[in-house]
Amino acid sequence: MTGTLALLTTLTQTSVSGGYVVALTLVVLLQYVHFMHRQQRVRRLADQFRREVDGLSTEVLQLNRERNLHRLENQLLREVLGQNDCTRAYAHLLKRFVPNPDDAFAVVLSLDAAGGAPPVNRGLSEESVRSLRCDGELLSQLRKHGAVVWEAPHAQNCPLYVQLTHADRKKARHLFAIALGDDQGMLAVMIASTLLPIAASRDEQIQLTTRVMSSIAPNLRQSLQLERQSAQLRCTQEMLELREITDSKLDQPLKMLERFLVRLSQMVDAERVSLFFPPVEGEALPRLVMAAGVELQAGVATGWSDHELLLGRSGSKHAQLVTYDPTQLGRLKVDTLIGTAATIPLEESGQTLGLLCVTRRTAQPFNRDQRQLLVWAGEALASTLENVRSFTAVERQARLDGLTQLANRRTFDTQLQYELEQVRCGAIAECSLLLLDLDRFKSINDRYGHPMGDEVLRDVARLMTGQVDRMRNTDRALLARYGGEELAILLPGVDINGALRIAEIVRKAIERHTVRFAGMEITMTISIGAACAPGHARSAEDLVIAADSALYRAKANGRNRVVCATGEAA
Repeated sequence: MTGTLALLTTLTQTSVSGGYVVALTLVVLLQYVHFMHRQQRVRRLADQFRREVDGLSTEVLQLNRERNLHRLENQLLREVLGQNDCTRAYAHLLKRFVPNPDDAFAVVLSLDAAGGAPPVNRGLSEESVRSLRCDGELLSQLRKHGAVVWEAPHAQNCPLYVQLTHADRKKARHLFAIALGDDQGMLAVMIASTLLPIAASRDEQIQLTTRVMSSIAPNLRQSLQLERQSAQLRCTQEMLELREITDSKLDQPLKMLERFLVRLSQMVDAERVSLFFPPVEGEALPRLVMAAGVELQAGVATGWSDHELLLGRSGSKHAQLVTYDPTQLGRLKVDTLIGTAATIPLEESGQTLGLLCVTRRTAQPFNRDQRQLLVWAGEALASTLENVRSFTAVERQARLDGLTQLANRRTFDTQLQYELEQVRCGAIAECSLLLLDLDRFKSINDRYGHPMGDEVLRDVARLMTGQVDRMRNTDRALLARYGGEELAILLPGVDINGALRIAEIVRKAIERHTVRFAGMEITMTISIGAACAPGHARSAEDLVIAADSALYRAKANGRNRVVCATGEAA
């Protein structure tokens, strides 16, 4: 019994001791689980804190980014909206988008049909600017989306790319078309190879640019309206001024025409305005009546006049205003001197009275206001041209020789005195004179009769006029009947070498010519004496004497030749 109790006691003590161990183990395990739970919670809190910090950092960066974008946007708006007119506003805008025009480009193409404003360009060649056109599909996309982007433009995917020159295509690594407009419609399209800011994402660049365009559109629309009103007022004032000129007295119609053409050339920023009458029967080219505008050098004037004749012939085929850009001018072989031109037909009561040809050096096209003024000027001039032509015809008959229709002696003497005075005061450098005499003209009268002699004089006069007009050395060349069979050509602004060249061309033309009259055919020759002021003479009288002396030597040396005066003016 005693042994049994001892065993139970031992077992009980052992159980109690084991329970402590289990309890202790359980406590330790619970403490470990609690510790691990706290560690995980700490890590979760740390991760959450890091995420919140990263989020805050991202938000700060985004806020800074947005602040910088808004600052840039506000700067752009202040600069653009601070300008007085649309052209200057566009120029400031493009300067921001294209700091270096050697690396990128941007151009604003106006869609304002009423204004007809020229493109504003930075970094793009004039050839590309003239070629750029926004087709209907592109405009439709811009109205819908506000922007069209070509990340790698080429001929197959970008209609604008093919309109650029090869040099400009190298700048177009990207190409953007951005609408400039508001809820009332598009005013213009900006085509650019780069957007702002450079470091921003493409979406941010497009959003910034479209916001700027939308913000400035209302102000630009208002500026355009003010500019249109101002332009209309200016155009009306110019029309009234031209009308005042055409309504002036007709006692000097040629001066009235000259005033009209000079003032018109100034109003449309052109170098010259020329008036043509329709070609006479049998001729292809219109007849130049008058050219007015800036003074051109002799060599330039010749080429310019030749180009005007080509434009006059082209324009006479049309019943309305026609404008010519450099490409169209090139097709007419007008590939130098003139950059832009326009022709305006002059019609009254269904009858074609003539043509105005307006030319300028630059390739800048005529804007809408200028085209409107040109059309009106053509109508105004046509309405008075018949009266001018009638009065001029009477005046012309008083100045012309009745047989040859060349200037008569009185007109020649007056013009000679005037041109020599121009030489004396330095207005022109030189003035040459050709005196011409038909060889053996008396024998023609004796053999064939005076009617044949008269026909010879008329035919030679027509031939001389055609030759001098064809050479176009000077717009003030005067052909005159000096007396009997003696003729004269006055060449203001032409030196002696030019005069000798003209004389030789006239001599050869007459030598090759055959006069046909009343079933008879005859040929003739002519002798020519040439002199030039101030080289050979300083007065009108001395210049005639010098040329007449040269003519006498041409006759004495065998006729049918050109002889130059000798000696220097006293």
